Amino acid sequence: MISVIIPIYNVEPYLKKCLDSLSAQTFTDVEFILIDDGSTDQSGEIASVYSDADSRFFVYHTPNHGLSAARNLGIEKARGEWLMFVDPDDYVMSDFCETPYEAAMRENADMVIFQWKMVGGWGSVARMNKAVVKGIVNPETAVRYGAPYAWNKLYRRELFDRIRYPENRVFEDVATTHKLIFKANRILMLSNVFYYHVHRKDSISHSRTVKNARDAFLSSLERAEYLKFHGCDVGLYQSDICSRALILLALSKPGDDPLFQQAEAVADSISGIPPQLNKKKKLMLHVWKLDKRLFHLACRLLGLKASE
Repeated sequence: MISVIIPIYNVEPYLKKCLDSLSAQTFTDVEFILIDDGSTDQSGEIASVYSDADSRFFVYHTPNHGLSAARNLGIEKARGEWLMFVDPDDYVMSDFCETPYEAAMRENADMVIFQWKMVGGWGSVARMNKAVVKGIVNPETAVRYGAPYAWNKLYRRELFDRIRYPENRVFEDVATTHKLIFKANRILMLSNVFYYHVHRKDSISHSRTVKNARDAFLSSLERAEYLKFHGCDVGLYQSDICSRALILLALSKPGDDPLFQQAEAVADSISGIPPQLNKKKKLMLHVWKLDKRLFHLACRLLGLKASE
């Protein structure tokens, strides 16, 4: 059985499309675990309607504890030998479950990583991965090309033994996915697109707040330290941790906060300008290296400062 875990919080305009795409799955040995994380709109009621109408759907209504807590509860409630995750504002292909599962059985894989497309108000955009690697891959290749997201993968349930998503944080999958990858004995990558990620500027992860910047940097810092410990190439994490450090430095006021100081240390330690950074981050890093006071002044003038 595959258990598909869907954490739900205030996604009323998107939820029916998501659940309809799950209802249409061609794989039959499946359950859908809906965790209503204290929604204040009609999302909980919508989830209950699907649960009442379809025996594959199970809904749990809880007080709001955040995305990680909802995913962790879903893992505890799941009965399947395999796990998948879907965000409630996204949707999937009808063979989202079946094709990765069949591939896992064929290749004796513990994890299957597949492709996705981002969609938004402007329509579909290109596949997110710049390079597609197919077949059985090693953990470093999976980290490089598989992305840190929870939702573009099929997991053997045992991978989550003693691993859970950190709670009370966003960017929780950035802090977790690489651990699951390195725990897997065999990792299969597919070139097929099974998942459609809806880009929403009003989503929690896109909110420009100091807390989000802190959470993102902390997750990237933990990820970088883990990958460094496992001997991975510095290119796997250098640009990401540098980018997250710059965002935290831009949004925060200089001070004695240890995490802010770690972000300063990261920015100071980067030699040259990593080519993987986008143009904006390259400019930010250049100004930081040139004059830190000028960096903070420019961030204030550009409205990049935020309050806690």
